[in-house]
Amino acid sequence: FFYATNEGASDAYVKLYNKPTAPTVGTDVPEMTIRVPAAASGAPGLANPNMGGSNAPRFALGLGIAITRNAVYTDTTAVGAGEVKVKLSRTT
Repeated sequence: FFYATNEGASDAYVKLYNKPTAPTVGTDVPEMTIRVPAAASGAPGLANPNMGGSNAPRFALGLGIAITRNAVYTDTTAVGAGEVKVKLSRTT
């Protein structure tokens, strides 16, 4: 399950990593990058991709998460505090 909102004026990117330790943002390559659109007309942007089913990513080593301003995996640009909110769950 994945659900994210963005109250910022620019898109944000949630990066999910398959690793047993915290990711090194800008160095580690994410397994998946999810765009969370910018807010528009006072409503937060929303990302809610289908993460279930037999083709869902498994993150066998562990699940790490980072949020950056740009999609490229080497980006380390921070978003504003509290700007992007993520609800994420996984099952083994």
